[in-house]
Amino acid sequence: FGSSISEPSKAELCRRCGVRQMSVKSDVFILSLGQQVVFPAIRTSITIPPQTFTELVDFCEKHDSTQIGVLTKRSSTSGSDELHTVGTYCRIASNAQSTTKVGDKEVSVVTLSVEGQSRFEVQSFQQKTPFPVATIKLLQEKADTWQSDKVKAMTQLVQQSLMELLNESPQAAAGQGGFLRNLFGTSKRARWPASPSVLADMVAAGLTQLSVREKQQVLQTLDVESRLEMVVDLVKKAVEVQRLSKEISSKMKTRSEDELRETVLRRQLHELQREMRKLKSGGKGGEGAEDGEDGELLVEDEEEEEDEISALRDTLKKAQLSPEAQKIAQRELRRLQNIQPQHPEYTISRTYLETLAALPWAESSKDDLELNVASDMLEKDHYGLEKVKRRILEFLAVQKMRGDMKGPILCLHGPPGVGKTSLGRSIAKALGRKFHRIALGGVRDEAELRGHRRTYIGSMPGSIIQAMISMKVNNPVILLDEIDKLTRNAQFNPSGAMLELLDPEQNNSFKDHYLNTPFDMSQVLFLCTCNDLSSIDRPLLDRMEVIDLSGYTVEEKMHIATTHLLPKQRKMHALERSDEPPTPMPQSDDQVVEAHLALMEDGGMMGPGAPPPAVGPEKPVLVLSKAAITDLITKWTMESGVRSLERRLAQVCRWAALRLAGVGGGGGSAAGGAVGAFTGAEAEKLAEAALAQCGPDAEGRLVVDAHHLPHIVGAEMFEPDLAERLTVGVAMGLGVTAVGGQLLFVEATRGKGSGRLTVTGQLGEVMRESVITAMSLLRSKIYYASLAANGEARPVVRVGPYSASAMPRPLESDKFQEVFQPFLSQTDATKDPFGNDDVHVHFPAGAIPKDGPSAGVTTTLALASLLLNRPVRSDTAVTGEITLRGHVLPVGGIRDKVLAAHRAGIRHVLLPFANQRHVKDDIPPALQGDIELHFVKHIDEALAWAFADNVKSWAPEPASSAGSSAAPGFTMMSKL
Repeated sequence: FGSSISEPSKAELCRRCGVRQMSVKSDVFILSLGQQVVFPAIRTSITIPPQTFTELVDFCEKHDSTQIGVLTKRSSTSGSDELHTVGTYCRIASNAQSTTKVGDKEVSVVTLSVEGQSRFEVQSFQQKTPFPVATIKLLQEKADTWQSDKVKAMTQLVQQSLMELLNESPQAAAGQGGFLRNLFGTSKRARWPASPSVLADMVAAGLTQLSVREKQQVLQTLDVESRLEMVVDLVKKAVEVQRLSKEISSKMKTRSEDELRETVLRRQLHELQREMRKLKSGGKGGEGAEDGEDGELLVEDEEEEEDEISALRDTLKKAQLSPEAQKIAQRELRRLQNIQPQHPEYTISRTYLETLAALPWAESSKDDLELNVASDMLEKDHYGLEKVKRRILEFLAVQKMRGDMKGPILCLHGPPGVGKTSLGRSIAKALGRKFHRIALGGVRDEAELRGHRRTYIGSMPGSIIQAMISMKVNNPVILLDEIDKLTRNAQFNPSGAMLELLDPEQNNSFKDHYLNTPFDMSQVLFLCTCNDLSSIDRPLLDRMEVIDLSGYTVEEKMHIATTHLLPKQRKMHALERSDEPPTPMPQSDDQVVEAHLALMEDGGMMGPGAPPPAVGPEKPVLVLSKAAITDLITKWTMESGVRSLERRLAQVCRWAALRLAGVGGGGGSAAGGAVGAFTGAEAEKLAEAALAQCGPDAEGRLVVDAHHLPHIVGAEMFEPDLAERLTVGVAMGLGVTAVGGQLLFVEATRGKGSGRLTVTGQLGEVMRESVITAMSLLRSKIYYASLAANGEARPVVRVGPYSASAMPRPLESDKFQEVFQPFLSQTDATKDPFGNDDVHVHFPAGAIPKDGPSAGVTTTLALASLLLNRPVRSDTAVTGEITLRGHVLPVGGIRDKVLAAHRAGIRHVLLPFANQRHVKDDIPPALQGDIELHFVKHIDEALAWAFADNVKSWAPEPASSAGSSAAPGFTMMSKL
């Protein structure tokens, strides 16, 4: 505050005591304060902004006065600028300008020193902006009450309480009572004002712990006796707070001393134990005694209590840690002994040691090396997939002979629904190992795989180490599912963390960020699954052994549905008794008691060992004919896997359950789609009449045949016959996507223009170049074929000595001239075969990106069809890339492409001659009997096959009248 006593003169005291009447003053400048109360007879320092000071100076000069009124604002929490009506009438004694720091800025302020003279009450405000000016009434006190006995007694009580506060704690009094000492002195030399009113005001101003509201109440109390009572209560409260604060400080000091003493004693005890270990180890150093040559963690005291640390020490010993992990565990144990349990570092260090102890450093499961048993188990769980089965049996054979074979890193690549994830469980079952699956889809942070460093709050191991802790063995089968779905961006690339894990030469010392010590992962059998290899980083892909799992043939799907899917769905829908009884639903306590009493009366058994009754009949009550399952595969599903087929079988099982429950009729809207033109009641009657043949029969069975399916699962979704879809300018190719093989239609059209080539369909650069290559190849072949037809010789440049049988293949073969002969006879050889027409080549489904090196032959056939104004054979699909010389290059994904053609009902497939070696291993013999495969070396052979029928009877139309074809419908695809 920086205040001091202003001793009033006799005339001033008489004025205050009511010798003169209350006076009213107008044109008084009102200074509002937020957190400060000014009392009469006290000199107080007030800090105001420079703008307010400027307004005050101008006002005082204008009215030739240094008197102002000081009011305190009401509660700041209300958010208003409303002022109290009672304040202090003051005289400005001095002013000084200075700077103060507010945040990071220095602000100029003005400090006023004002002397309080009397209380006043606001009568009215003459103005409120830009600064308040009011008319006030000075308030006077009653002088006759000063000499009353009660006032004298209250005055003495205030003085005693104030001295008690100052003597309670000299240190505290120096802080908050320093201002009071300046006002009243010490208990030996006290200076008390003569006026009880001034005494009350001075005490209220000196108690710094009082709130603004309490000080304002003291200021507004005009009666001296009431004001003294209020001040006595406030001083007593301050004394009590001071006493409690002193007691709390004393207790905290005692507690700190006890903790310090305990810490010192613990350290001394640790040193004594260390000296004892030295004596027991024969005088060796402390560190050597603790480490030990036999790899022990710590030497236990014989009389050591069985506490948490000792139990943790025993657990770490049994874990058989690696030498490096033992050193870290020793250091952490010594550190843990010196940390107080309530310290946050204690929990962090203890959790880390528990994680080390929980890891399976030396625990492993024994492999089942019976190859025949493993082979039978794999055959039982999965049909087909011979490559991966053979690879697992090879691993078992080597493991049986060697005994310490490192786990391979296998990547199962294939479309969804072919059994990649379930195959991982079957492999673990066949090996006799534990199985754990880690879903990598959407993982974007490396810390999710390798853990967080211990410097972070809430750090924990990564998902790899957590999997090892949960498995409790160091050689489980870990399936890294959807490894191609790892999220990558400019900041995160979690696939980099997999490089060390999936490298057989490095994963024997895999280091998690949380553990910060190597852990051997070489005995783990890692299986990865993916749908698209192109989205995997090349260094990561190089570390894995990729096994392609192509789609299933119709025969394979038929076998899977009969032996796996249909029995599974029948058991799930209670249409067949399950081998494993279902888990009973939880019951209330009353229901459990009633069931127990009922069983006791019947002489039955009730308890945890009693299995729940099996659900479903002993014999299946739903039978699907072979034709029905075949139609479900070919007409209601179009996929490489069997997920959609399983959903369709589940739909049939739900219908069977509904019918056995006594609800007749077909599949609702599905039946309406099956009866075609009939709707309403007629459709339901027709559906019921058709489904009545299904049963149930005398044995309660339902038999579903192929002609019942439209009334159960709805209208057919796929039409295998594609003969009507191919028109002029359209060719049918084959591509491989992340969901398996798919048909790819290439459309070409022409129109008048400037000879521009347009390619659309959201294609990559490889496919765009294939279109340009196909166009250039056709133009070149037609040009040289025209020269030959007109008898002109084509220049041949030999670059080496060739024999007659080793001459290079001419571009214009007999097959090509036979196909294009009618066109060549009407075309000027010196002109472009397409003339000035614009050519547009489109790959449908433009919203899906497409790229890959296998669209060359398909595009060439589409352009040739457009040029000849003749459609390509509708029973043929092609694949392969071309060169400018017309050679057909090999491509990948032959099995997936052939399976896609087979699903679509294609009879002939043209493949590159170099892919002939893949057919024997990849294409099942049964599939080769349903579809004819033709191998071509040159584009002329593909053109001859595509346009071989009725060559001589065909007559070309003018090039300008060539039309475009309608875009055929086809399913989703992403890459050739």
